[in-house]
Amino acid sequence: MGFKTELENFTLSKILYDVPMKKHTSFGVGGKAKYFTKVDSLCALNSLIQTAKRYKVKYKVIGNGSNLLVSDMGFNGLVICTKGLDDVYFKREQVRAMAGVKIEKLLSFCLKNRLSGIESLAGIPATVGGAVVMNASAFGRSISDHIAEVETLKDGKIKKYYKNECKFEYRKSRFYHSKETIVSATFNFREEDPQRIISAINSYREHRNNFHPQGRSCGSVFKNPKPERAGELIDRAGLKGLRFGGARVSLKHGNFIVTDKNASATDVYHLILHVKEKVEQLFGVQLFEEVEYVGEF
Repeated sequence: MGFKTELENFTLSKILYDVPMKKHTSFGVGGKAKYFTKVDSLCALNSLIQTAKRYKVKYKVIGNGSNLLVSDMGFNGLVICTKGLDDVYFKREQVRAMAGVKIEKLLSFCLKNRLSGIESLAGIPATVGGAVVMNASAFGRSISDHIAEVETLKDGKIKKYYKNECKFEYRKSRFYHSKETIVSATFNFREEDPQRIISAINSYREHRNNFHPQGRSCGSVFKNPKPERAGELIDRAGLKGLRFGGARVSLKHGNFIVTDKNASATDVYHLILHVKEKVEQLFGVQLFEEVEYVGEF
C-alpha cells in the first residue's frame, strides 16, 4: 500500500489534494500543497505524521499560517493544519490551550475568567502552537512569561517540557526548527479586574491599528537586531514604499511587507533579500527573518 492509498483510506480527517496555500497563509501567496488536511484530534495528527515518516514523505505542521512564506512551486508533501485542535480549559488552577487555539480565543477565555497576562498579544493572528515556537512577544512582554509547561509529539509519544526546559529566547525556543510538534501549552495567569483587562486589550489593539498597516502581511518580517530596531533601519535606508511586483515595504511600518492580489511568493522573497542587502550595505547590520520559508526558493 502506498502513501496516497493510505491517505485515501484515512478516516480521522479529510484529505485534500493540490490545495492552494495562499488560502492558508496571511501573505496570501504561494503554490499548492500536494496533500492537505486539518486535524481535530491528537490521534489523527500523530497517525499522519507517522505515516508520512514511514513513506519518507515531507510534511509540514501549520497553525494559522501567519508567519509562513510558501514557495510559488508549492510544497511537494503533506501539510497538516492544527486549527481543529482548539480546546482551551482549566487544568487545576492553570489554563491549558491546544496548539490550534487562536490567541484571540485564548484572550477571550482569559477575559471571561478574569485572568490577565497576554493582553499585549491582542491582534496577533497566531495560534498557540506557533506563538510558543516563536516565543511571540510585543511591547516588551512574551508568551513565555506565563508558560508553565509545553507538550509535544515526539517519535509518536507525548513529551512534556517545563518552562525552564523550553530554552525561550527572543523570537526563539527549543521547538524552533525542531522535529517535535507542539500539541498544547499550559499557562499561569493572574486574576485581574475584567475592566482593566478590557482596557489593556483595547489599548494594545489601538496601537496596532495606528502603527501597523492593514492588508495582507506576516506582521514583522525581521527580528530586531538589538539594540537597533529593524523597522527604523529600513526607514533610514529609504526603503519604505519599495515595491517588487505585487509586494511592497509598508509606508506605515518599515518592518512590514504587504501584498496585493497579484503578488507572488517570489515577489516577497526578492523584496526581503533586497532589504537585507541594503541594510547591511548601509549600516553593517545583518537582518534575520522571522518569516519561515516553506518549499524551494
